[in-house]
Amino acid sequence: MSHLTSFGCVLCRYNRRRFFGEKWVYIEMNLFFDNDFDVYKIEKELNIKPSDCKRRNETRMSPFDKNKHLEAYWSLVTNTFEELDIKPAIDDLLKMLEGKLQIIKKICEENNGEVCFEIVSIFERDNLPAIYFEKRFLSIVNYLDAVIDIDMYLN
Repeated sequence: MSHLTSFGCVLCRYNRRRFFGEKWVYIEMNLFFDNDFDVYKIEKELNIKPSDCKRRNETRMSPFDKNKHLEAYWSLVTNTFEELDIKPAIDDLLKMLEGKLQIIKKICEENNGEVCFEIVSIFERDNLPAIYFEKRFLSIVNYLDAVIDIDMYLN
């Protein structure tokens, strides 16, 4: 899928402007589908309201292929923490996903989906973020065959 180069994180552009001038960290979990899968079904299967979701025909046109829409997606965003340490955001995400991993894996396997964890950190020059991954999170990334993207914004 091309989401790593053509789409980026679903909400980070908005949030970057919203939190400019401060230190923040949050995580998005995005499920991407490069097909016509109805992403609105995911809410019912997981019993979690998404932060955002769009079918492929509802997304904007690809900048690389003007005849093709970007991927469909289902996005879940953690709370935003006024922290430099990523741990509170990871803990929040893991709490949201408790008991849901097998369902997410099945949805992605059956519908050619991909999981992307987007780590977003906004920080000041003199206060660098602490980004590290505990085994518990990495085992989930491995189980879901997910990718991790890190967006860092310097104020």
